[in-house]
Amino acid sequence: GASPQTGSFNVTASVAKSCNITGTSDVAFGAYDPADANFSTPLDASGSVTVRCTKNTTYDIALGQGANAASGSTCAAPLRRMASGAEQLSYGLFSDAGRTTAWGCDAANDVTRTETVGPSSPDTVTVYGRIPAGQDVADGSYSDTVTVTVSF
Repeated sequence: GASPQTGSFNVTASVAKSCNITGTSDVAFGAYDPADANFSTPLDASGSVTVRCTKNTTYDIALGQGANAASGSTCAAPLRRMASGAEQLSYGLFSDAGRTTAWGCDAANDVTRTETVGPSSPDTVTVYGRIPAGQDVADGSYSDTVTVTVSF
């Protein structure tokens, strides 16, 4: 019989660098007592941001200044405040457990990470919050909204 004929074709795909914010958890401070418990002791709490990225993608997580930032606030030196009506309660968000490095929204103080495993292992990054002690604020429920931006 005749000899079989052979050919070939290529199989191709492209994988893009990609990141997705898959979840956040609030920084919920609970009760702040400026006259007693928090007169000289700050109140700390933490939240998190979870990011899923393509393997080997380096990305930056930036935290905005919030909806009630004080005048003079910048991405490099955010002056964040929660609001209750006209009242303002200052707080900070930090990238370290010691709460010394402000987490902002420029290259100098955002958080840079690299996904080493891939999308099957999302990266959960802790956001460390602190309300400084002894602020002169009235009673009420205080809140703020901070925008999270992931760039890759």
